[in-house]
Amino acid sequence: MASRSRWTVVGLGALVLAGIAAALALFLVRPFLALPQPAKLHCLDPEAGGFAALPEPEAVYGLGLSYAGHIQESPGLYEPGQPPPSFKKRPHSVNRSGELAYPTRETLLAGVANLDPQQAARLDANLGEIPVLLDYEVEIGLVVLESFSVKKLEDAAFAPPVGYFVANDVTARVMLAMAPHFRETVAYLAEAKSLPGFLPVGDRMWVPAAQKPDSWVCVDLVTEVNGEVRQQASSRDIIVGPREILKVVATRFSLEQFKSGDWVITGTPPGVAMQTPGWLQRALKLVDPSAETKVSALSGSGEGGDFLAPGDVVRVRAGFLGEKQSRVVAD
Repeated sequence: MASRSRWTVVGLGALVLAGIAAALALFLVRPFLALPQPAKLHCLDPEAGGFAALPEPEAVYGLGLSYAGHIQESPGLYEPGQPPPSFKKRPHSVNRSGELAYPTRETLLAGVANLDPQQAARLDANLGEIPVLLDYEVEIGLVVLESFSVKKLEDAAFAPPVGYFVANDVTARVMLAMAPHFRETVAYLAEAKSLPGFLPVGDRMWVPAAQKPDSWVCVDLVTEVNGEVRQQASSRDIIVGPREILKVVATRFSLEQFKSGDWVITGTPPGVAMQTPGWLQRALKLVDPSAETKVSALSGSGEGGDFLAPGDVVRVRAGFLGEKQSRVVAD
């Protein structure tokens, strides 16, 4: 009887372990099982509109994971059924020059200090080398042309009054690893995209002659680094249209209205330099290692590879919206 009881316990234990393993496997691959499809949007006619000067922004917001291909590169922050993550960029990130400053160790730590001075001091004391992992992201930017209440966004027939422009949403990827806990990653992502000069843009926007519901600019989005194509995809692949994009931002920041001159950077297609296997990002979410451990593991990753370095020339293009070229220079 005792032997039978012992084998029963062993069998139950094996079933429990198998269940845990299955649950873990499902957690690690879950984002890949339900990738969103492109939104059903109408392409605007490039001939039915014109160009105007790109105004200085009132506020700059950003959206992440708005293309399924990029979700596959960054599934750690993606949860099926949840809206894309959104963030706010600091005004000093806007860059109309032809140069992009490669951030120093002090610049990176200053970005951390904006969120948590104690964390910045701790990393300064405990870390030697901090790899920048400077990344590119070709994106379409929206400019709000007239102030309006966010309540209007609930109306499917409402066409937000927006203009369009090309942008490079530059990111110091190492700052995501500098977050003390995984739950703070989006806040650190915002700082990683908000360093001085980290939003190269041109000097003009395109304004459609007539705003239409569920409409979008259909262009090829391309990034070249030193003449080599790194990103190339259609803006038709975006999973949310302008109205939904603005709704996500308004909800995240509890906005009652968008003001004339607000900018929203709408997300990038696949092909960025940071290529981390999805299962690994999901595993990090469970393990939640310290920032020191994560940054130390990345040391040396910024040498070579696809990350930007001083001397590189990065050019982003968005069809008829134009292009923006930037040379990376040592700060």
